[in-house]
Amino acid sequence: MSDPILPLLLGIVCVLLALGAAAAFMMRAARQVVGFAGAAVAGLGVLLSLVALALGQDPVLITLPFGPPGLALQASLDPLAAYFLFLVFLSGTASMAFTAEAAETAPAAPATLAGNTCCLAGLVLTVLAADGVTLALGVVLSGAALWATGEAGRPRAVQLGMSLMAALILLIAAALPGLNFAAIRAHAGLTNMLACVGAAALIGLVPFQAWIMPAYRATPARGAALMSGAAQPVAIYLLLRFLLDLSAAAPPLWWSIVLLAAGAVSAAWGAWRAAMEPDIDSCLAAVALRQAGVSVIGVGFALLGRSFDLPALTALSLGGVLLLSLAQAVCGTLAHLAAGAVRLGAGSRRLALLGGLIHPMPVVTFGMGAGLMGLSALPFGAGYAGLWLVLQAFLATPRSAGWPLSLGLGVVAVALTLTAALSVAGLIRLFGVVFLGRPRGPRAAGAVDVLPGARPVLLVLAGLSVLIGVFPGAVLVWLGNSVIHTLTHDGFSPHAGLVGVVPAVNAGGYLAAPLAGLLVVSLGVLLAVARRRPGPAPRLTPAWNGGFAPPPAWLPFGESLTQTSGAGFVPDLPPSDEWTSSYARAPLSLVKTVVNTCTSWEIARKASPLWLLFAALTTMLGALALR
Repeated sequence: MSDPILPLLLGIVCVLLALGAAAAFMMRAARQVVGFAGAAVAGLGVLLSLVALALGQDPVLITLPFGPPGLALQASLDPLAAYFLFLVFLSGTASMAFTAEAAETAPAAPATLAGNTCCLAGLVLTVLAADGVTLALGVVLSGAALWATGEAGRPRAVQLGMSLMAALILLIAAALPGLNFAAIRAHAGLTNMLACVGAAALIGLVPFQAWIMPAYRATPARGAALMSGAAQPVAIYLLLRFLLDLSAAAPPLWWSIVLLAAGAVSAAWGAWRAAMEPDIDSCLAAVALRQAGVSVIGVGFALLGRSFDLPALTALSLGGVLLLSLAQAVCGTLAHLAAGAVRLGAGSRRLALLGGLIHPMPVVTFGMGAGLMGLSALPFGAGYAGLWLVLQAFLATPRSAGWPLSLGLGVVAVALTLTAALSVAGLIRLFGVVFLGRPRGPRAAGAVDVLPGARPVLLVLAGLSVLIGVFPGAVLVWLGNSVIHTLTHDGFSPHAGLVGVVPAVNAGGYLAAPLAGLLVVSLGVLLAVARRRPGPAPRLTPAWNGGFAPPPAWLPFGESLTQTSGAGFVPDLPPSDEWTSSYARAPLSLVKTVVNTCTSWEIARKASPLWLLFAALTTMLGALALR
């Protein structure tokens, strides 16, 4: 890896901090200057990260000439850090460029711009850190910057508190064997699992999930885009760094069991909330939690492969985690920027007040559709290949470890499939209620599309989402092969190609590109046949209007009873995850949630088919595990 790249990346951190300091004192008229300058600097970071990935050489370490007494700060760059730097810079570039042209007209616009640039600088510093102090400094800087962008109130205070707590946990974990990463690598153990607690708090895994959705609702779209597209991949990076790079060659088996359980519960919780939340921001935050849970499950399978000395299992799992992180960086950023455009152009974020936005906001509709497709578990989406690889890792797990582990893995697989179905249903609900059908009010009917200068950002991210979904194998070979080789000493090339990914050599796989081409050809043939053989005379009604006739004059928005209110279709969970609850009683609240959920007759009556299906699948998998 070329030596000048790391100093240039550290210089980008300094420039971003300078831009943030300047933006805090600039007038609103200087918004475009800061936005374009930040986007240009972050774009340079994207190019440097790609160059570092292409070179893929040994790690580079730099000792900075300053730091606390008796300790100099350290920064390093290797393929793992370069990959996640690419994700952070990509999300930051899109957020900055979008902010320059379509920032929300909030009174604190200069402060939020300063917060965005400083948050990006803190996230980059977190990835480049090679000691505990630099790592904690980056986490605190990014958390404080996000706090500055949020609306005044309790949620942003809780978000700042969680960032400070995570930074303190990471600092204590690094201080146990010695503050630099070399000492941690030589004394793996409690340090690694303690660091995972700090990363889990940053992601919002159960039982730290209470702050996630209120924080997203209190943060402007550009800040939420960084939280979803940059901060969440950085937390996954910390898990990979501490558990697979700074840990022993053969970690204990219980490490993977803890991660699999935490990921399954978090994915299920996020998917359930995505199907019931009443506003766009909360739905997207719940989907991000579900994505994080699936990524943690992938990290758990990677640790399982390390414990059983199965490099192929570890490589499959890591490929899934890298693809899921890339999908979250691209599609999470895209979805939150589109949600901000909806909030600005249609005047609301609540599903019950929106509808029919596909007509006045076609560009935002296309961007949101591409983002939701990438975050869902649907084929040809950017996140489907990652989920498919995680499921293939489950199938590649050896069954000789005993029936308790086999039964637990079966439950994890059931949770993966059920959460995939719930998240798809929730995202279809979100897109259908907000963008299709008829407007539910005058403000939605008079919505205005995003400004022309901001449209290229949405379109470029949507195009990247499509490319990742259609060519996941090529993306893994070009971007992730050096990362997987660094962590497993075995690349991903045998499992990936230009047209798709395969679980093993000479085995069937997910061939996304040929299937996508076949789908396009089939749709083209059907369209040609439909045009050559027209049916009855079409009824004059607007497209995407749900088949309704034009509304009468006395009901300009149609009969309200014929449209859904946007409410979720799953029963409400007991309100134990309110952000007002005390984090000291989080384990007790989780136990109460499980007890109340299992004993509530109303929930059992409404969701009895789901529980019966879950019980039947669990019983079947248990029988298979006992064989």
